[in-house]
Amino acid sequence: MSMPPAPARPGTAAVAARRPRRAIIALAVAGALTGGGLIAVAPHASAAPAATAVQAASTSSKPRPSVSLKATKTTLIKGSGKSKRPVYTVTAKRAGKTIAGKAKLVINGKVKSTKTIRHGKATFNPSWPMHKVGKNKVRVVVDPSSSRLLAKSSRTVTTTAKKPGSPVVAIAKTKVGARYVSGATGPSSFDCSGFTSYVYKKAIGKKLPRTSSAQKHVGKKVSRKNAKPGDLIWSPGHVAIYIGDGKQIDAGNPRVGVVKRSIWQSNPTFIRVSAKAV
Repeated sequence: MSMPPAPARPGTAAVAARRPRRAIIALAVAGALTGGGLIAVAPHASAAPAATAVQAASTSSKPRPSVSLKATKTTLIKGSGKSKRPVYTVTAKRAGKTIAGKAKLVINGKVKSTKTIRHGKATFNPSWPMHKVGKNKVRVVVDPSSSRLLAKSSRTVTTTAKKPGSPVVAIAKTKVGARYVSGATGPSSFDCSGFTSYVYKKAIGKKLPRTSSAQKHVGKKVSRKNAKPGDLIWSPGHVAIYIGDGKQIDAGNPRVGVVKRSIWQSNPTFIRVSAKAV
């Protein structure tokens, strides 16, 4: 009597195909027993995202070098020579040792110069055209050569750029507080025309007539709108020096001496003595 054939065993491929289903069923049962839901698991999930996250964390945690920035001056005057401009010195170290790399000078958000860091230092001496009149944000960015190990670092200072002022006004301001003495021409006491004569001679080497009435004719008249600091302000019997913004410096009288104050004359004449004065 012949025996019935034995049932065929499932192939390796069929067994492998059932394994993910068994795993999912087991997870579903575990979830039901613990009050949770079904957890879907991809049978062939890639580990690449985890590696990427580790790499990003490593990049963001790179140490930064220790950077310092020093400026010899914080004021820049238009027309000043190289020796009178601010010099910025940047130093870069890590763990007490100097590092190599590049340093970028950024003024008001724009890269103006790039220097190689040598022995941990780089210096910049930016010219007037690199600035704007007023406050300037000056930043130095250090990019280490070993960028795989160190991150960029920066430091910032503020520099003020100014146009040169009137030399006449500069000298006049030094005499505020001096005494008023009739007929005096300085250097410690003055009358009104003695004061203007002294200041112009000292500031620009210009010799003015001795009396206020004669000083009215030493230059050309300009309108009040076009007047500049350093111009004369003349009125009958009095003369002063305009310093801008509706103010003047003059030797007023024995009570006030040489004083800085608002223009009090009702209809004064403004006189441009010399272009050097303004």
